[in-house]
Amino acid sequence: MSGMTGQNNVAGLASRCRCGVRWLVVRWGIGWMVFPGMTAAWAADQFAINEAEATVITSERLTFDQGEQMALFEGNVVVRDPALRMRADRLTVRFDARNQAETIEAEGRVIIQQEETTAWAQNASYEVESGKIFLEGQPRIRRGRDILEGDTITFWRDTNKMICEPRARLVLFPEGEGPRGLFIGD
Repeated sequence: MSGMTGQNNVAGLASRCRCGVRWLVVRWGIGWMVFPGMTAAWAADQFAINEAEATVITSERLTFDQGEQMALFEGNVVVRDPALRMRADRLTVRFDARNQAETIEAEGRVIIQQEETTAWAQNASYEVESGKIFLEGQPRIRRGRDILEGDTITFWRDTNKMICEPRARLVLFPEGEGPRGLFIGD
């Protein structure tokens, strides 16, 4: 790491950072580096990382397997991203051949918060390329006071498409924006 300073580290090397209690995983170039015992403060100093712009995942335990191209976060998993917040008991991230996140699986007491919308489920899966998010295990989405429930809820991050089946149930309150506000947002 000698010869690398300041913002060049972020632009040239550290495109993603995941920080935890006892570990730090930094993605740069085509590889990943694991720094046992390092903290977010250390990363900010070494790589000039602005946590407000990074995705930070904390958990009680991280198992990272470069050969299997996966990272497993276990116990009190918290994801802080500029676009959303998420909590789960367990989170598995699988990477493609370019070391880019391909799928993300959250298990156990999943809570996803984005602006004034909150989703709850026992399990959630996310396909990064398609933007497809699938919730199962008593899934529920709430925006304001309006609530959507069903056995499964599937929605796509970049489109205004959502499928709730079977036993779909939508509760709308008069002061809300109705179905358009629940699915599309502001």
